[in-house]
Amino acid sequence: MRIWNTKLPTKIKFFGWLLYYARLNTRSHLYHCGIRALEDSMYEHCSSKLETDEHLFLHCPRALAIWDRLCINTANLNPRTPWLLGATIGLPDQVHTDMLLLVFWHVWKARNSLIFEGTTLPPSETLRRVVQDCDAWKHRYTTNKPQVEQWRDFFCSNV
Repeated sequence: MRIWNTKLPTKIKFFGWLLYYARLNTRSHLYHCGIRALEDSMYEHCSSKLETDEHLFLHCPRALAIWDRLCINTANLNPRTPWLLGATIGLPDQVHTDMLLLVFWHVWKARNSLIFEGTTLPPSETLRRVVQDCDAWKHRYTTNKPQVEQWRDFFCSNV
């Protein structure tokens, strides 16, 4: 599986593992585990939608605004397979999964900012944070640094 070969920090690898195995603590997951009531399991931004990982990462208008900026179509896709998102945008495949997992990570962090701090981050700020992490972590990609920089430039051009 492509998530395990990433050079991203361990916290993002673990996040990717949780996402891949549908163990991320979304409100829907907590409801299905008997921890939350159904009426407390709706997404903060979309009060009529259950907070599933599919909705949060792919179908929520906030997530869609990010994917639209990146010209990535999320129809009929699943967040457990980030390597399938944006397969046709023509950027280097060597770090494709890592870069999209980084976008998922920042969508998750934006969700957490809303829930725990009451802060709403616009899509442009979420993408700015993706760019900052590309800058901070590109040294981890000794052989693929140019590919990370291409993705970084792509993200920058869509902020």
